[in-house]
Amino acid sequence: MKRIQIVFILIILSTSAVFAQKTVTGVVKDVNGLPIPGTNIVIKGSTVGTITDVEGSYKLNNIKSSDILQFSFIGFENVEIKVGNQSSIDVVLKTSEIMLEDVVAVGYDVVRKRDLTGAVAKVNTDDIAKTATTNFDQALAGRVSGVQVTSTDGTPGEGLNIVIRGGNSITGDNSPLYVVDGFPMEDFDPASISTRDIKNFDILKDASATAIYGARGANGVIVITTHGGRSDGSVEVKMHSSLGVQYIPNRMEVMSPYEYVKYQKNIAYANDNYSPGEYIRIFETNWLDPKNYENVKGTNWQDEIFRAAVVQDYNFSIGGGSQNSSIYYSGSYLKQDGTLITTGFEKFNNRLKFNQKIADNLQFTGQISYDHYIRSGLQVSGNTASSVIRDAVTFRPVDPINWSGDDEEYAIDQDPYLYNPVKTLNNTDRKRADDVIGGYLALNYSFWEKFTLDVKGSYWRNIREESIFYRADTQQASRTDKGIHGNIANRRYTTLATSNTLRYKDKIGKSSFGALIGVEAQHRTFKISSLENTNLPTDVFGIDNIGIATGSTIAISGKSGSTLLSYFGRVNYNYNERYLLTLNLRTDGSSKFQKANRWGYFPSFSAAWRIKEEAFLKSVDVISNLKIRAGYGLTGNNRIGDFDAYNLLAVGTTSGYVLGPNQDYSPGAYQRNMAVPDLRWETTAQTNLGVDFGFFDQLVNGTVDLYHKRTKDLLLDAEMAPSSGFNRVQQNVGEVENKGIEISLNNTIIKRSKFKWSTDFNISFNRTKTVKLNSGQQEILIDPRWDTQFMQSEYQYVTRVGHTVGMMYGLEFDGLYQLEDFIVTSGSGYQLKDGVPTYRSQMQPGMAKFKDQLTVDTNGDGIADAGDGVIDEKDRVIIGNPHPKHFGGFTNNISYKGFDLQVLFQWAYDFDILNGNKAEFGGFYKNTRNGLSELANIWTPTNTDTDVSGIRYNGVNLTTPYGYKLDDRFIDDGSYLKLKTVVLGYNLSRKVLKKFNVDRCRLSVSAQNLYTWTKYKGYNPDVSVGRYGALTPGLDYSAYPQSIAITGGIDIVF
Repeated sequence: MKRIQIVFILIILSTSAVFAQKTVTGVVKDVNGLPIPGTNIVIKGSTVGTITDVEGSYKLNNIKSSDILQFSFIGFENVEIKVGNQSSIDVVLKTSEIMLEDVVAVGYDVVRKRDLTGAVAKVNTDDIAKTATTNFDQALAGRVSGVQVTSTDGTPGEGLNIVIRGGNSITGDNSPLYVVDGFPMEDFDPASISTRDIKNFDILKDASATAIYGARGANGVIVITTHGGRSDGSVEVKMHSSLGVQYIPNRMEVMSPYEYVKYQKNIAYANDNYSPGEYIRIFETNWLDPKNYENVKGTNWQDEIFRAAVVQDYNFSIGGGSQNSSIYYSGSYLKQDGTLITTGFEKFNNRLKFNQKIADNLQFTGQISYDHYIRSGLQVSGNTASSVIRDAVTFRPVDPINWSGDDEEYAIDQDPYLYNPVKTLNNTDRKRADDVIGGYLALNYSFWEKFTLDVKGSYWRNIREESIFYRADTQQASRTDKGIHGNIANRRYTTLATSNTLRYKDKIGKSSFGALIGVEAQHRTFKISSLENTNLPTDVFGIDNIGIATGSTIAISGKSGSTLLSYFGRVNYNYNERYLLTLNLRTDGSSKFQKANRWGYFPSFSAAWRIKEEAFLKSVDVISNLKIRAGYGLTGNNRIGDFDAYNLLAVGTTSGYVLGPNQDYSPGAYQRNMAVPDLRWETTAQTNLGVDFGFFDQLVNGTVDLYHKRTKDLLLDAEMAPSSGFNRVQQNVGEVENKGIEISLNNTIIKRSKFKWSTDFNISFNRTKTVKLNSGQQEILIDPRWDTQFMQSEYQYVTRVGHTVGMMYGLEFDGLYQLEDFIVTSGSGYQLKDGVPTYRSQMQPGMAKFKDQLTVDTNGDGIADAGDGVIDEKDRVIIGNPHPKHFGGFTNNISYKGFDLQVLFQWAYDFDILNGNKAEFGGFYKNTRNGLSELANIWTPTNTDTDVSGIRYNGVNLTTPYGYKLDDRFIDDGSYLKLKTVVLGYNLSRKVLKKFNVDRCRLSVSAQNLYTWTKYKGYNPDVSVGRYGALTPGLDYSAYPQSIAITGGIDIVF
């Protein structure tokens, strides 16, 4: 009987336990009352849970009164609630403090933005993802103070020139260091990362932030963190697709067929060696009357080589996981047809990232990536001898597209460098393919509660194959002794790196401590092999069969490499959230330098005072943030050749020695490079003062930074004694200074549940000054050689002590010689009046006149007060400054219900461009060539109100077809205001999407480079194609134009 009673009691108890379980429902919202879809809800200590729907609602069954529910969502503080007797639990999640203030990567660690002591800018990665660009660097222009972005050209897939706080080096590389997922990448290509893979994007600008990267931190550091898997137990799938069109909005204004024929007729009748009879024989009789061409449309060759081009972009990613393991995969494909025919860019990006918690204090992470990108088509910038842009401007507008251009049909053409641009593009096969594979593995081990050990290793290899093939109908084949020919080059870049850090964090009372020590090693190798074969019998097989060549073969191979070993450390101190101190020290040892100077030491310190936390400001509600920052540090630049400091021997096909009484030739080696044992780092000392401020609960916030940089031991060429066997050798002899102000201002104008409007504004001022050159040297003169065929070899840029780097240098135009400048003589016909300067014999009206600079001291007071009457090298002066007085950007972000709009303006003010297009295409004459429209306004005795020199007068040429010199007529104001980005998006209703199991869906239309307000008449004002970097900035010649891009896209999240 007792057994039956016990069983009965157990049944009653179990039944009551079942009935004690219940269903709990509720809604999760933020502090503004908006629902938070996707909130993770789990029963504490279990894996049982759910997520909120599109309205923020949830439902959990079989819940016990003793259960504790955990609510979590990325960016919000976690909440735990005991169920008790509640059956409905509504929760309000607050934005977590660490998200509210942002987390910033500062080199081997992350800190709260409020704890920063250096100058660090955080870029909104959502803005980058929304912007329809082929590479992420294209979305940076105008978004960050102190960061200047210019285009070397608009070639599809090519990266941009990014300079942070002005250039530090005169002859070296001024580009920043990229750090991707914790690994410094010296050979980084922006094409290797899809814009949608970027989770965080931070820019370290001052030395207190970049010194932790030592010898590679002088030019600033861009830190990129990519997306990883999720840890909330959910799976997220994202899909993106976009399709757009790109086009060149403007053209260089060239002479019409009528103007061209009239112009060429004037040349023919003016030139003694170019008789009218020959003119008629070659150019057809109807050219005798240019009016026959008044209504002829002709061929605009720019229209023939440019096209509306399609760009496609597709991305797929999936991420998921739990608190113990997560995984993320992203795959993308982009195809961009170039606006120049036959050019284009295509890339595939694949990235797999995973994380596994092995124990509570030990986790293993890794990443594998494979990227493949192809750049195709003829490169046009910086290759002046065969520039298709130049040919499109200068080719005859009266010829049809299929005109052959052979000398036999155009016998009078004495210009072997003018060729049909359409034929050049269609018959030149050029391709550069990169296969980049790599990844990293890392272990994170926490112990004793306060210590964390990170051990990382990475491997990257880029295999690049470049090929170019000139078919029979190209000038490179038909007008050279190489005939049909091609070149194949294979390059391999390999980087092995390891990074090990130990971090310590603790808090004692009001004091918080942090310390980091680390060791890092990197080994880089580079290999090249190339083969050129000439005089192929046919071009049918293209580059794939250059082995059938009958001409010469040139084979080249080489290998290079360097190793960097580093030790570094950091100490952070925070007292009572008010007083902050950061100390860094890094020492780098580089194989690029010889033993005596192999190691460099790069310390920095910075401090900050959060005044807002003081008692006298804490109660002032208007001020929500006020912090003062100050820092100083040393950074380095080791971007020199791997063996510049060493003796190098070389063996070539033409090197050798003539020995013995019979003068026999013997091949041998020769010294190619002279050892420089004292060669050392370029070192930059930088001081930074900054203020972070915020008002009205951060509705208005911003930063102001003042900086001063001085770079010493610049690597410059110094003259050597002839007995050394070398004319020049690199030495550390220069010094340059940068100083500037950066201002960033963010303003939330309207913040309502359905309507929001905010603005971001930034402006930067930077001044660069050359402090010191080689001993006794006051200036460096550079011939940029942008026009190797027609420009007289001359210095057009000067870097002078006391002035900025890379100033434009030439003569000052003083009008044209007019009839009143001369007296008529019975001999030569015209003789310059006394006091009118001259620069050649037989001066004539219609020639260019230049200012005779003050070079003569007439009264002996030591001050030049008169010219010498002769225009020569002494009259060349600084005629242009390529560096803007200020640059910046202004962004409007507006959202209303499901719509969002972003409008970005970018500008640069008061800087000059050396307009090489204008100098060549509008600055001299050449038989058979077309030119800019101003050539139709040449000087004649009846047309004197012009600055375009005449062709010939009184039997004397007024300008020359070759050998013209640079003057300030060809220096243009480059100031511009550009409507850089417009993005309009619409987020579909989640109620509707829920029916299709879709979480979010956004439709968008975007435009890039939509309109530019500028006086500059070239394709683009923000361009620089100078081949000598910082020494020749602001040069525009035959550059691939930037395009306007209109794109429509869709983003779907499951």
